[in-house]
Amino acid sequence: MKYDYRFFLRRYKQIESDFLELTDFVELQSDFNHPSYSIGSSKLMDFCLRVGTEVETLFRVILESGRFDSVNGITAKRKKQTIDVYREVIEPIYRLGEYKLFVNLIDKEMQPFENFRSEPPEWFRIYSKHKHNKIKLIRKWNLKHSLFSLGGLLILVINHPSRDGKEFRGYKVGQRVFDSLPLVPRFCGMVIMVSS
Repeated sequence: MKYDYRFFLRRYKQIESDFLELTDFVELQSDFNHPSYSIGSSKLMDFCLRVGTEVETLFRVILESGRFDSVNGITAKRKKQTIDVYREVIEPIYRLGEYKLFVNLIDKEMQPFENFRSEPPEWFRIYSKHKHNKIKLIRKWNLKHSLFSLGGLLILVINHPSRDGKEFRGYKVGQRVFDSLPLVPRFCGMVIMVSS
């Protein structure tokens, strides 16, 4: 089986459906400081593990791509596979920290990888630190982390290495949580329209 862009897009859509099910119980608010975003639960923890694993897998796939073969010390970095390696190697080329998504459920803009050059996102730090300790994870992970991690996953899917050197030809990423903002993968000059 080939694990290309389409495979991860299908996975994204499944995880997005899981997220929308969560919003049946806790409604998203336009203020990210609203108390609803600090709610944690066993369902949110399960979502964390699913989306976090997918994010790590995509980082791994991107780092293993030929695009980074000429990076000094890449063999050791590929063996290490940490968020610091992803920030050091992937961020200068993909500039994930610049991507903005529009959350159509609340008419609000967000940046899942904001300040990625200097530090990992909070949602990734929590996932990474507590993924093997569900008791702590259930207390630390919340709805805001779930929303931002889903956005981070979408950004990584859009930048899948199977798209390297290819134009998107206006291909629409059909998903429901995030609405159109021009997302320009760093390897092509075409704009991807994110549609509901």
